[in-house]
Amino acid sequence: MADAEELSHHGALLRRAMQALPDRDRDILAERRLSDEPKTLDTLGKRYGISRERVRQLEVRAFERVQAAVKAAVAQEAAT
Repeated sequence: MADAEELSHHGALLRRAMQALPDRDRDILAERRLSDEPKTLDTLGKRYGISRERVRQLEVRAFERVQAAVKAAVAQEAAT
């Protein structure tokens, strides 16, 4: 049961971190990393009128920001 609670808690941390992202970045990250059938860089580039390379850059930046936010939240919880 503790594993299910921990998983739920980590999911909440992830959702909170993703909410801090701009809408486009959040959508790109969700479509590329959290989808069962990830969208291609080309598909998302056409959706937003940007290059595939720019989509890739936004995805990487969004992932790094979410990762840092989750790590910071976990560290803060551990310190309390």
